[in-house]
Amino acid sequence: MTETETVFNKKSKNNKKKQLLEEVSEPGNPPKTTSTGVDSHKKHKHKKKKTRSEKDDCSRPAEGQCDTREGQNKKKRKHDAENVSVTQEGADSAAAQERDVKKKKKKRRIEEPDRPGQNTEAEAALAAVQTNLQPVPPKRVKRKAKVRKTHTQAAADTHSPTDARLRPDDVPEPPVLYVDDAIRQEILEFLPNFTFSNVAMVQGAIKYDLPRFKVYKMQGIPLRTGRFTAAENKQLRQNVKDFLDVSGIDSEFKLFRPTRFPDETGTIRRLKRKLNFLRCLCAGIPRSWDNILNRARRMCNRENYKGRFTEDENEHLKEMYTLHGSNWTTISDKMGRSCEAVKKRFNMLCENHGAWSEAELKALLTCVHQQLLKRAEPGGVGGDKSAVIQKMDLYKKLPWMRVAKHVKTRSFSSCRVKWMTYLQGKMKTGGKINGRKSIEGRILLIKSINEMAVEESSDIVWDDLTHLFGNTPPAYLQMRFHHLKVTNVPDWIRKSFCDIIDFLYENTLPKLEEDLKGCEDAEEPAEQRQSYKLSEIFPDL
Repeated sequence: MTETETVFNKKSKNNKKKQLLEEVSEPGNPPKTTSTGVDSHKKHKHKKKKTRSEKDDCSRPAEGQCDTREGQNKKKRKHDAENVSVTQEGADSAAAQERDVKKKKKKRRIEEPDRPGQNTEAEAALAAVQTNLQPVPPKRVKRKAKVRKTHTQAAADTHSPTDARLRPDDVPEPPVLYVDDAIRQEILEFLPNFTFSNVAMVQGAIKYDLPRFKVYKMQGIPLRTGRFTAAENKQLRQNVKDFLDVSGIDSEFKLFRPTRFPDETGTIRRLKRKLNFLRCLCAGIPRSWDNILNRARRMCNRENYKGRFTEDENEHLKEMYTLHGSNWTTISDKMGRSCEAVKKRFNMLCENHGAWSEAELKALLTCVHQQLLKRAEPGGVGGDKSAVIQKMDLYKKLPWMRVAKHVKTRSFSSCRVKWMTYLQGKMKTGGKINGRKSIEGRILLIKSINEMAVEESSDIVWDDLTHLFGNTPPAYLQMRFHHLKVTNVPDWIRKSFCDIIDFLYENTLPKLEEDLKGCEDAEEPAEQRQSYKLSEIFPDL
């Protein structure tokens, strides 16, 4: 190659470079700079973006040209030149756009309804459907809670004074859960006094009670309440023993008090869930699951049989109450006694003993009167506007813990005993229960229990016998029957209930009939009553 040809080639290369720079620096394509301020076009020769067809042409080797390593390197350099570096201003604008997008998403999330994973109302409805419950949808706006009025509350509002309705220590009744009508009717068919206020109780009744109760109904076995019979206690012990054998748990105390053994708590609870503990425990016992569970806990709790409290334990109990308040579970764990034992003992330690003062009796009657106003019906016979109450409402299921809290100086058991004693004098008709009336009452009591043909004392319906001594509470009848067997049946504590009744009927009844013949006292006949006026029960209020 001559010198002129080399000069011509150099000039042509320089012209091509200038032409490329001019094409890149056109008004529509301003030169871009990198973050270091260096012109990107000076750094890379081929900065112009190519179309898809041009890229395909570049990737295809020319005719007659072999695809050597040098050609591959040229292709790589061309593709690298297509990567445009982002300037600082572009990065700032991108960050600002990202922040705006986040704000819009946050605003949209607030305005939009909850998503499936976050919808607590839907999850609550699903859980309710699984247990056949129909929950009330919660409202987003917080409002003052309204207490659902029952028919007893409405009756109380019509005739009770304002101070009786608005009491500071009165606690509103728990709300009633909404359950499917068919399931509600099935539960009430077997458990007439069931209250739909606790989710756990409703779920347990559906899962553990209804299947068993339907089978018992087909077999003609009646459901039982009240005190457990000897046969039921035996069956319950056998159920506990069978579950211990299957699960491998080594003691009854661990089964019902797993929290006392922290190392084994998880294992015990897992075994109880896996082997369906409650269903095994209720097998063969026609009672509700919560009644059976409570009885089993008391029966298998070795802390229930430790005898009387010593003076040191009494002092220790007072110290524990000062430290932990009414947390009876913690006090029970620290003292090694059951919750029921420490709670009852503390109430007895803090109460007054001996005769009731006038102030205590007035506080008791005032509180009981307020509770009975809720059960009474307005109006009366003969134009008397005094409230009327049914006989059974005078002593059935009164809130004795609340009454004791109002009295302050007596335990709930003392308040109950005092009220029954007071009620006995107000309910009875036909004068005092002595002489001929007392003998007749005992004779009728023995005959009535014998005709019932029951095998346990817990099967006696004491409400049907309240007329025997002239309209007295059932507690009075139980006291008279206990006095009969203690004073007339030798070694009664080792005899069965049937043997006690047979002895009273064969030996005690003839003696009482002879005593009745020799008694010539004229007694006023007792009037059977099913309702009373509150003014008769509380003449001084």
